[in-house]
Formats: sequence, structure tokens, C-alpha cells
Amino acid sequence: MRIKFFHWITRLLLLAFLAGVLPIHTTFNSVVAQEQNKKKKKKKKSSKKKKPSKKKKSSKKKNPAQASKYAKRGNTKAKKKDYKGALSDYKKAYQLNPSSGYKKKVQQLTSLAKKSGGKSSKKKPSKKKKSTATSPKIVEATLVPKKEVSVVQLTGDLFDYTNKMKTSSQRLAHATRYLASPQIKEVVRIESKAKFTTQDYESAVRKAPHDIRVQRQLGMHYEQSQDWENAKDVYMRVLTKNPLNPDAHFYLGNMYQNMGDMLKARQSYEEALALDPSHRATLDILAIGRGTSDNTAVLEQSATKNPDGPAQKLTLIKQKINLGDHEDAIKLAVLAQDQFPEHGGFVYLQGRAYEEMGEIDRAKSSYQRAIKMDPRNEDAHLSLGHLYFNQGKYVYAALAFSDVVYLNNYDVDARYMQGLSYFNANEWGRAAAAWEDLLHYAQEHPLVKVLLPQAYYIMAVEYNRLGESTMGRTSFSKALSVNNHSRSWLPGAMRSLGKYYREKGMHKESLVAYQEVVELKPMDAEAYTGMGITYWKMNEHQLAKAAWQRSLELNPDSNEARGWLMIAQQG
Repeated sequence: MRIKFFHWITRLLLLAFLAGVLPIHTTFNSVVAQEQNKKKKKKKKSSKKKKPSKKKKSSKKKNPAQASKYAKRGNTKAKKKDYKGALSDYKKAYQLNPSSGYKKKVQQLTSLAKKSGGKSSKKKPSKKKKSTATSPKIVEATLVPKKEVSVVQLTGDLFDYTNKMKTSSQRLAHATRYLASPQIKEVVRIESKAKFTTQDYESAVRKAPHDIRVQRQLGMHYEQSQDWENAKDVYMRVLTKNPLNPDAHFYLGNMYQNMGDMLKARQSYEEALALDPSHRATLDILAIGRGTSDNTAVLEQSATKNPDGPAQKLTLIKQKINLGDHEDAIKLAVLAQDQFPEHGGFVYLQGRAYEEMGEIDRAKSSYQRAIKMDPRNEDAHLSLGHLYFNQGKYVYAALAFSDVVYLNNYDVDARYMQGLSYFNANEWGRAAAAWEDLLHYAQEHPLVKVLLPQAYYIMAVEYNRLGESTMGRTSFSKALSVNNHSRSWLPGAMRSLGKYYREKGMHKESLVAYQEVVELKPMDAEAYTGMGITYWKMNEHQLAKAAWQRSLELNPDSNEARGWLMIAQQG
């Protein structure tokens, strides 16, 4: 029994030794570790495979136009039996536009490329197997070429993005326009300010009390602000200190003339010419003055005292112009200009003579020469403005009248002509600005009270036509603020609109405007004349003749309607 028991114990010990607990435990742990490592490797491989797929999905963008270009290039290469180049082009085309046709073409070209160069393509993977003998076997896959970035595609995408941003911002602004309170823009009026203030001129006079030019600048500054008393004090002080200087007498006389006191102005001019019969400033203002009898008398008186001086020449030339002997006046003016080259009055009188003769170009040239010789020659600027206005060059006329206004702020006639020139040039805003300034000097100007509302009303109609309803309402309210009796100015505004639309080729709008005039004022002959011209431009000759005949029935003295009827009969 003991022997048998011993044998069983030894057998159990041998079995425990051969297949003991430690070897079994270690083998079990190793198996578990290997399985865990395999799972980790599979996760890493799956994560690595998933990442490029996301990039590919995000980077893929269809571009059929660019894909067709690559396909065409691939066809040409395939015809030349360059299968590898054709394969690369078709792969690019498939990436830009993944279609079944491109996919079949890629498969065909891969087989052709392998047949043409199979040996060289199989050698490269064998080298990699030798270097990585211990690594697991890698399944071969077709290489996908890197995507080339097209500049054309990038610019197109950028253009699309900017357009989308603009449209989104516009929609956002349109959606939120009612949320914020609208900001009302205040109209700021820019007024021209003097370069120097009154204190600057007065301090300059205190520093140089004996300088006549500085005193003259202070006096002119007072005149511009219509401070006649202070201006008179300045010129009296200058005259007291310099009684034998003709400039002092001229300054005082010019101030009296600007005030409208022509008797005292004449007396001062006489004293200036008595001291110097050839005094340039006095003779120029007498020669180019606006035809006052006092100035002419002073000029004739100076001419009798000095028969060889410029006053005698100026008097004789003016007499020739008044008598209609323009050619002799021009000849005398040329000779006098050669004798007295510093006097611009002779050049101005040449211009007047040429204008009376109808030689407009020479008249304009003479006026421009006179202005060049003396930029402060107010009458030369004024004559040039009227010349341009009569020629229909309204913008140039407005600029010439603006020069007159610059020289004399209180010239109401020049301001009116400035606004009228802009109005005839269809510059409604500038015309309104000029007439608004005029109302500061003449608040009840009868013509401006009718024309200024017309300009504002035309601006209101144009703003509404262009979609600016707010500006249109503002302009219409300004028209009513100037003159609330709309029947006095509304027909004229519609006539101007009819002409304006006709000149722009908007014939239907022109007819509507003229019909509005007829409804407001049925006996308006000018409305029928304008309506007839519009019909004539539309080749509606019978309607045009009927409109002109109606105009002549209302106003038999209408030369414009009669002239158009004569043209229609000849045609």
C-alpha cells in the first residue's frame, strides 16, 4: 500500500512539474497580451485609414470644366501611346469629376500601362519586401497622385465666396434696417470765409499807418460787409494824410459809387483826374462803367482838359460805338492801346464793338484779354458771361457770372444770371444754391420766388424716379417753403422737365410732363410747342403739326411754333 501510495504521489508531482501552474499562467498572459496588441494595432490602422479619407472628402470639389481639360490632354497622350501620362491625366480628371466614364478609362489605361512597362513596375515592391522582412505583408494598392492646386479654381472659389459675403451682408442689412433708429444726416452748408478777419486788417493798419495799400484793403473789407461808415472813416483818413494823391480820391469815389451815391462819386473822380488826367484806375472805371451819365460827363470833362490823354481817346471810342460806327471805334481802340498799353479799358471797348458787329469770337477774345490785364474788371466778366449765355454755353456763362459775384457779393443781377445759367444747363442743384444765396440779399426777388421752387420740384421728381424717395420729399418741402402757391410755378417746372426728358431721349416722359402742363394751364402755348417738338422727334409728324397749330391759335406771335411749322411743310 505504501509503495502504491508513493507511486501516485510521484506521478502527481511529475504531472504538476511538467504542466505546472507557472508555465500555464505565463502562456495565458502572453496570449491575452498578444490579443490586446492585435486589437490596438487594428484600431491604429483603422484610425490611420479614416483620417485621409476625411481629408479626401473635404478636399474633393467638383470642377467639370477642369476635368474635361485633363481628359482631353489624356486622350492626346493615349493616341501617342504615352499610357502613363494619359493615366495620370485621367486620374486627375476623375478626382475633379468622379464619373463612371472616367473610372472605366482609368482601368483601361492602368492595364495598358502595366503591359507596356510591367517589369519595371514589379521590381520596386520587391526591394521593399527585402528591407522589411520582419514586418507584416502589405497589400499593394494603386497609387493616387497628389492633387494639383489650380489657380483658376482658387480665383473662382474666391470670387464666389466674396459674392456670397456681399449678398449675405445685404440681406442682413435689409432684415435689420427696422431695428436701429435711422440716422438723420444734417445738411452742412459750407460758406466761404475771408482769409483774414477784421481784427487782422485793423492790426495791419496799426502796424503800418502810412501804407495806403493796407488802408485800402481795410476799406474794401468794410465795403464787402456793407459797413459803410467804417469804410468812409478809413478813406477820409487816407485823404486827409494824402490830399495830393489821386488814389485817395479814387478810393473815396469808388466807395460812393458802390453805395449808389453817384453825385459824390463824380466829385471824387473829378478830383482824381484833376491831379492826374491819365490816372489809370479812374479812367478804366469811367470807360467800362455801365453807361451812367455822371461817369460819361466826368470822362468828357477830363478829355477837354487833356486832349492828348487817354480820357479823350476813351470818350471818342464810346461815341463811335453809340453811333454805330464800330469799325472806326475798333481802329481808334487799337491805336490808343498801342499808345497807352497799361489801360485795359481800350481792350474792353474793342470787345463791345466786335460784339455789336456780330463777331462773337473776337469779342470773346477781347473780353478775355481785358480780364487778363485786370482780373478785377467786373464789367469784362459780366460781358463775357452774357456773351456765353447768348451762345447757349450756359455752364461757361455761370462760371463768368460767378467771377462777378466773387468780385462784388452784392451784385444781385449777377447772382440771378448765375442761377439762371445753371438752370438752363440742367444743373438744378447748383441753380438752387445760387438762388438761395441771392435770397439772403434780396428776400422778395420776384423771379427767384418762381424759379427756385421749380428747381427744387425738378430735383424731387428726379430723386423719386431714381428711387431716392426721402430726398424727393425733402426737395418738395423746400419748394413749398420758398413759395407755397404751387400754381404759380408748377407749370413752368413741368415744361422744364418736358424739355429735359426730350433732350435725354425719354420721349414718353416728356409727353407726360407737357400733358401735365396742359391740365394745369390749358391756354399755355409753350406747352403745345414743346409737345410738338417731342412728337417730331418721335417721327409723329401729324401730331406735331397739330400741336404747333394749337400753339399758334393760343399765341399768334409764337415765332418758335411758326418756325417748326415751316420746317414741317418743307420736309
